[in-house]
Amino acid sequence: MRAAEEKEGWRLFPSKEVGRITKWVLLSALIGVLGGLAAGAFKLLIEIAREIAFQRPTGIAGEGVGVLHGRSWLLPLIPAAGGLVTGWLVQRFAPEAEGHGTDSVIRAFHRLRGVVRKRVIALKALSSAITIGTGGSAGQEGPVAQVGGGVGSAIASALELSDRDRRIFLLSGSTAGIGAMFCAPLGGALFMPEVLYEKPEFEGEVIIPCIISSIVAYTTFSAVSGVHRAVEIAPEVQATLRFDQPVELVIYLVLGVLCAAVGWVHVKLFWGLGKVFARLRKVPRFLRPALGGLALGLLALAIAPAAGEFGVLFGGYELMGAAISGSLFASVAVPGILLLLAAKILATALTISSGGSGGVFAPSLAIGGLLGAAVGHAAAALFPALHISPACYALVGMGGFFAGVAKVPIASVILVSEMTGTYALLAPLMLVSVVHMLFSRRWTLYQAQVPSQVDSPAHAGDFVVDVLETIKVADVIGDARMPRLVNEDVTLRGAMRIVADSHETHFPVVDDEEQLVGIFTLSDLRRIFLEEGVGDFVIVRDFMREQVVTVRMDDNLDAVQRKMTRHNITAVPVVDDANPRRVIALFERNSLGRAYGQKLKELRSANELDEGAESTP
Repeated sequence: MRAAEEKEGWRLFPSKEVGRITKWVLLSALIGVLGGLAAGAFKLLIEIAREIAFQRPTGIAGEGVGVLHGRSWLLPLIPAAGGLVTGWLVQRFAPEAEGHGTDSVIRAFHRLRGVVRKRVIALKALSSAITIGTGGSAGQEGPVAQVGGGVGSAIASALELSDRDRRIFLLSGSTAGIGAMFCAPLGGALFMPEVLYEKPEFEGEVIIPCIISSIVAYTTFSAVSGVHRAVEIAPEVQATLRFDQPVELVIYLVLGVLCAAVGWVHVKLFWGLGKVFARLRKVPRFLRPALGGLALGLLALAIAPAAGEFGVLFGGYELMGAAISGSLFASVAVPGILLLLAAKILATALTISSGGSGGVFAPSLAIGGLLGAAVGHAAAALFPALHISPACYALVGMGGFFAGVAKVPIASVILVSEMTGTYALLAPLMLVSVVHMLFSRRWTLYQAQVPSQVDSPAHAGDFVVDVLETIKVADVIGDARMPRLVNEDVTLRGAMRIVADSHETHFPVVDDEEQLVGIFTLSDLRRIFLEEGVGDFVIVRDFMREQVVTVRMDDNLDAVQRKMTRHNITAVPVVDDANPRRVIALFERNSLGRAYGQKLKELRSANELDEGAESTP
């Protein structure tokens, strides 16, 4: 299956394997450099848009409105204007730039052969910068993933690489953007290979190129921007981030369950609101993001009296930092925290589900951070003897929440640890992530995900080969039958009598000692059976094929299938291992299908038995 896709291997290398590895290293590094530069440019574009379009007109510098003043009435209008511009750009030039970006990359990998249109690279960056810069509750992860993926796809297409390689470099580019933007080279390298599937699976083939591109992108981004950590934590707070009391696992377990409950609300509202906007058929599609922006601005104004300087605008990094440092709880009462949590969920849905352009990663981390901090402060009040640090719960909430809603338990744990600069909370992070995953199997923020590799069109045919490779001819020889052997000296007339009395299409030809010397088919007979007067003069040896494709008992069915396909035949003689000229059976293509179906049935039955055993108390 893969052989046809390998034909492009770079000829200037002495071997195919060396060429493939060198290609991965060189192109992944190049994509990493470009991805790092793209992430830096995108971040600068957002800052410019935010400064010009939002901060100057409104006088608001943070994510919250703070104290209402004379220019506060502009707040609903600016996100609405940003939504209007974004909607027009996206619907006019590239509809696939709508939404949160990562879903588009996942879809391109599974269903579009890794192809991303070149115009999407610039358009996604511009539209997302406008959405986020005008106050939209959206993150940078999705856009930078799509921009980086577009770079990788474009390079692969320009070099006329195979679909397989284009998919690899699509993910490599997406990884470069994420690893750079969030200063998380390892987490970024694991994110895209993991987020493709609903189940805890990795696209293992792309790990190495993704690691290379992520490292290079992070290094490039840090060099040009001077940023080395996505979320800065004060040293005094960093010192409190620890896990040394096993009893706290019970509290973290409760946090995991709450993450699942809030995650369900987040996902259902996100996609449910998208359906509501889709039903507004009388409203042109390009106007819907403007409605979402208007509603977002009104929401930000409505919660301002309770939330103070904190709010739901932009990606949510200030909320994360405040939740970890504790400054949020120092200035906002518990009802205000819960209001912020609910409002951030609604704000994200209004921004992106309406058709805006931005990511869901940062808002989801903010939601998880708020939830975790609330649980941490509640636990500290209930159990003062434990000396609980709410900052730990905020950080664990960030990673655990996103792990479940995005189905990335491993990448989420590493990403959050790298973003915040500490691995001290790995154990509770893993616990909360796994608990959330167990409760959230039925919903996800990324609708383009498929359950597993078996369900991905990108792997169509791979698993057929895997199954057939485990079956040998000897395992299914009962489905084969002993063919009608024809002596080489039989006349054409005699051969036609044999064919007329048989239901077969292939006839091995043997000598007097029944040793294989050739084969003929019905097609071979058709060439001469209308010739008059030759029935008793032409013998089988005259029209048989001397080159016979055969298989042995130890051959696996994948090898048999390849032989049949290569030679365009539907049946092959099975010969004795000890005597390759003695025919013992005739194996037909139909037997392949029956053997494959039977093997799948056995695998499913075994799987059902295993699941039944696991569910038995």
